[in-house]
Amino acid sequence: MKKALPLMNDPFMKRYVPDTDWFGYDSLDKMMRRYDSVYIKPDVGRQGGGIIRVKKLSAKQWEISSKQTSSLFAPDKVYKQVKLLLNPKKKYIVQQGIDLATYHRCPFDVRVVLQKPLGYWRATLMSAKVAPRPSSLVTNVAKGAKDHNVYKVLRGLDQSLSSSNIMRDLMDISHQTAQILNSRYSFKILGLDLAVDKNGKVWFIEANTMPDNAGLENVDRSLYSKYLKARKLMRSG
Repeated sequence: MKKALPLMNDPFMKRYVPDTDWFGYDSLDKMMRRYDSVYIKPDVGRQGGGIIRVKKLSAKQWEISSKQTSSLFAPDKVYKQVKLLLNPKKKYIVQQGIDLATYHRCPFDVRVVLQKPLGYWRATLMSAKVAPRPSSLVTNVAKGAKDHNVYKVLRGLDQSLSSSNIMRDLMDISHQTAQILNSRYSFKILGLDLAVDKNGKVWFIEANTMPDNAGLENVDRSLYSKYLKARKLMRSG
């Protein structure tokens, strides 16, 4: 939430940030009235742990999914049931659900790593994190997703979308996000999780100033060499 707020207040970026609020009875009720699915997430979390999806199946029935289980409830019972799944020691946000584009029927999101070796931001690593199943809640590698070459995934989408337009938007939004966040916080590397919906719109999901880049050397060797070169420049500078 902390890193999303500057983006939500920016005239350009706010249209790319999903509707987000602190979790509570009123905020969950508002989101359920507006959207067909919402996500409840720990405000500070790692590797996709603790995420809950609430999805509308009909006017009288919503599905609550957590980990590998799903249960059905009437809409007026959802808040109570979600509360039972939460860690009382953590703060949670509630967020508009994004209907993710799919590759081989599985949802994915895009990881973009930017570095600032010579005073300006460069996108030096990219991958598409493809979930293991069509029903997967999250696209985290720690939860079974696999890193794929992003160009290959965008060219092979199940939806009929322009891969070049999506790539352009991914780059524009990544650089805008880096500039906005860097004006508030000091860092030289930024990992972004960006989503692509079934209409081809790109969404900001999360920013991390200490991204884990393990395994990406085999996804795109050309990009990875660019990443290593930028890292070397940052260390020498």
